[in-house]
Amino acid sequence: MAKKTPRVRFGGRNPTGFSRLIVLIVGVALALVLVVMMQSPPRPAQAASDLLPDLGMAQLQNLRIKNCTQTNFRDCAYVGQKQLRFDTRIVNVGAGRFEARGSRSTSSSSMTVTQRIYNDQGGHRDLPTTAQMYFAGDGHNHWHLRDLESYELIRLDNGTKVGTGAKEGFCFFDNAVFGSTQDRFYKACGKNPDALQVKMGLSRGWGDLYGAATTGQYIDITNLTSGRYKLQATADEPNWFLESDDSNNFTWVEIQISGNSLSVIAYGPAAQPI
Repeated sequence: MAKKTPRVRFGGRNPTGFSRLIVLIVGVALALVLVVMMQSPPRPAQAASDLLPDLGMAQLQNLRIKNCTQTNFRDCAYVGQKQLRFDTRIVNVGAGRFEARGSRSTSSSSMTVTQRIYNDQGGHRDLPTTAQMYFAGDGHNHWHLRDLESYELIRLDNGTKVGTGAKEGFCFFDNAVFGSTQDRFYKACGKNPDALQVKMGLSRGWGDLYGAATTGQYIDITNLTSGRYKLQATADEPNWFLESDDSNNFTWVEIQISGNSLSVIAYGPAAQPI
């Protein structure tokens, strides 16, 4: 009588060999995933973003008329000159510092100017400009950045420009708080005439005040007739420096001039503290 062939059972209650096979496959798959992850290139670091300044002009203040006489001749071009004088404040309301660095060789009396732009990762980059610095003695000897601010007087009835500011150079640093709660960073603008490098700047929320009595802080109005005029002040009119917004660099005030008297009619938009 022939022997019966024993059956091979599958799907028993304890398939030890089959389970080991599954564990082995899963382990190999995980190992391959780890190898791929280790060989993948790291994600690139996030690029630094510029913290740009934003220059503006605060509201013009302390407007007045000065008549130059022999006894009142300080900062006058000639006896009989009539001047429109006023306070200005150039301010920085941007995200980062406004910093201008001047440098020169010993063979040059003026400095070329580079703008230093800081970023949100603690670094910076330097941007060449065509601005210039020069040394002058105007009662407080120091280096100046030429034409950082510009002033003009416009007759309202016909739009004719009838005067420009006498002041050409500006030594700027943090001397007028404009909303900042931080200590000032820029404290001077360079008083050494032999310096080969100079740094000037405005921190965020700070401004630089030029009072009405400052040398050159006027417009000659000697031959103007009485009437309505607009006095406008602009920061960086030549657009030398990189900012977050170039459209808000100016302010103005409309005034009535009647002989030696002056009254304010209206104020235009002006920079606001941060």
